[in-house]
Amino acid sequence: MLRVTRLTDYATLVLATLARASEPMLSAAGLAERARLEATTVAKVLKPLVHAGLVESFRGAAGG
Repeated sequence: MLRVTRLTDYATLVLATLARASEPMLSAAGLAERARLEATTVAKVLKPLVHAGLVESFRGAAGG
């Protein structure tokens, strides 16, 4: 049986939320709201996703 950690589950939820988004970019706060997760959790999940090259991150007013 495959064991999935809570963060892996959250990462899957974040990626699915990004895939459904009609906007080309979402802020981390906006992503957290849509995924119904805490902003700190989304930030923790995004870091390894960016490192793996699965998502891109931009700082600033249009980024998160």
